Amino acid sequence: MSGQKELIFDGTENPTERPQISEKQRDKYSGKKKMHTDVAMTLSNKKRRLFYVSEYYDGKNTDFGIFKNEFEPGLEWFVNFKVIVDLGFVGIDKLYETGKLLLGHKKNRKSKNNPTPKPLTAEQKAWNRKISKERIYVEHAIGGMKRYRMLKNKSRGKCSKLKNCILGVCAGLWNYKLSFTKD
Repeated sequence: MSGQKELIFDGTENPTERPQISEKQRDKYSGKKKMHTDVAMTLSNKKRRLFYVSEYYDGKNTDFGIFKNEFEPGLEWFVNFKVIVDLGFVGIDKLYETGKLLLGHKKNRKSKNNPTPKPLTAEQKAWNRKISKERIYVEHAIGGMKRYRMLKNKSRGKCSKLKNCILGVCAGLWNYKLSFTKD
């Protein structure tokens, strides 16, 4: 990562078979995707190169929860970097010191306490669009990694060590492909 000034983080979910044991079913179930999944954290740059891919976690884990497990809070991991994240990382500014942090604005939700939420302002929407344009590169990197169908299709394997190995190999193949393309 020497010479890199911007880091883009995102999580990726990969479908897996529904476990037979009810406790494992609850752990693997992702409310976001409405299916049973494995989740991994990725770190990329604007050239779509993957610098880091975590091991798989159960589907119930959130992006920011995995981030805290992988990068211990309190250490100066990102002091010299511009960090770009999505709304799954709300609260990152309280635990981590960064050179510059780009994080969008969350839309207020309707609830009993807030029956008529205020919509985002035009400035907040413009800021969210700007961040989306900067974050799209990590989405392309994840998509490039998933072009190897072993990650995109539902995984039937039970061995987590093998799944993590496949994830790492697919990320390596994607980086290898990028080394031969001209930007």
